[in-house]
Amino acid sequence: MTGFIGEYHCKLDVKGRMLIPSDMRKQLSPQDQGQFVISRGVDDCLSMYTSSEWGVVMSKLRKLNRFKAKDRKFARMFQKGATKVMADGSGRVLLPKGLLGWAGIKKDVVVVANVDLWEIWDKDCYEKIMNNDWNEFDALAADVMGDSSDEE
Repeated sequence: MTGFIGEYHCKLDVKGRMLIPSDMRKQLSPQDQGQFVISRGVDDCLSMYTSSEWGVVMSKLRKLNRFKAKDRKFARMFQKGATKVMADGSGRVLLPKGLLGWAGIKKDVVVVANVDLWEIWDKDCYEKIMNNDWNEFDALAADVMGDSSDEE
């Protein structure tokens, strides 16, 4: 997988189901069609992993030292509320109510590709954070992706 791309605006139905846009589905490998894990994101969003990518993440968690308090705490917090979901015949996934409440997601959502996972944001929260962060984008880009002459 080379990574996901795109930003999609969706609406949740009254049951909390989100229709996965067809452009998103086209980016999924055959083995990942319709199988996801939804968890808390590291910001105020949800993370949606494909089943195979969740396996990669679990492999990393298995390497943590469970005798170190920070490793145990991280693993516990990272997995809190993580839920396997399956797309129904219409391509919808039911987002867990507890996770929706945690992320403040109501009806309008933005699904954003973030390399190997999808972030699911409440639309208003996403627009606010992007507006705030955009003012810092030039400096952030230079800091993160800037001069790589050290690597030559």
